[in-house]
Amino acid sequence: MLSKKITIVSLLIAACVFFAYKKYYVSTQSSSVRTILICKIMEHEALDSVAQGIMDYFKNSKEVQFKIDTCQNSQALAIQIISKFVNSGGDIFVSIGTMLAQASFKLAKENKIKLVFSSVTNPYSIASSFKGTNTTGVSNFIDLKPQIELFRKIQPKLKKLGIIFNTGESNSVDIVKRLKPVTEEMGIELIEQGMQKASDIPQAINSLVQKVDAVFISNDNTSLTGISFIVNVCNKNKIPVYVSDTDQVAKGCLAALGPNQYKIGIQTGKIVEKIVKGVDMDTIPVEFPSSTEIFINLEAAKKLEITIPQEILDNADKIIGSKVP
Repeated sequence: MLSKKITIVSLLIAACVFFAYKKYYVSTQSSSVRTILICKIMEHEALDSVAQGIMDYFKNSKEVQFKIDTCQNSQALAIQIISKFVNSGGDIFVSIGTMLAQASFKLAKENKIKLVFSSVTNPYSIASSFKGTNTTGVSNFIDLKPQIELFRKIQPKLKKLGIIFNTGESNSVDIVKRLKPVTEEMGIELIEQGMQKASDIPQAINSLVQKVDAVFISNDNTSLTGISFIVNVCNKNKIPVYVSDTDQVAKGCLAALGPNQYKIGIQTGKIVEKIVKGVDMDTIPVEFPSSTEIFINLEAAKKLEITIPQEILDNADKIIGSKVP
């Protein structure tokens, strides 16, 4: 009798365990929504456009939910954000900016997250190969020579080109390294003005404008946070500001030849979608901008007393302001 009671109790316990397990299993399997954290290195229009492009690509999707954060250009904060995401069981980490990709790469390599980077100038400064690292993404780098050729067409007498950059941003250091042989080939002297933080911008730009014919800002996040100040100082000194980020032309820069940051976000979104659908990350190659655009600011040209050649205006993707009489 006792044996029979024990058997019945055992069966009841087993049944409870089975139904509890079944309930957990079913609810887990039916939840197909993937959590994606988009983290930006800092706040400015270019990175905001990338993030918006990613989210807009999924605007009609019910497969994903997004969280968004910013690490305020702090590696310590970046590590905290990434660790919290890992511990919360997040699915895909999207890092916008080089430093964030570098900070999260180790966790991806350890199979703790799936990492998709975006707007990274030189992906191969993170790793020479991404095979087996749960990492892929989209770079924002485009060839520098066509950009300098555009600036020379606008300013035929351009002899001294200044570049302002954060010496602590590896992406910016890489750009300067690549730019030197290009300017040398074209007979242009490259004058570097390094800095370490945003508060250094006033001193840096005031020093630079005394030595150059034009200023170039290429993918330097620190400089882009102070772009309005930089433009104001340069305008007072009749020095054009060229950028590789087309979004900044509306802020008073004279011209840009560069990728559309929103479209980089769309490209990144397509990669994220492949991962959500279960595509092996080793089969998803790193991508570069699929196209470039020319933006011209005629209001800036008028202030600088510069006439933009008609050929450039005819080929521009966007012209800000009315044509100079």
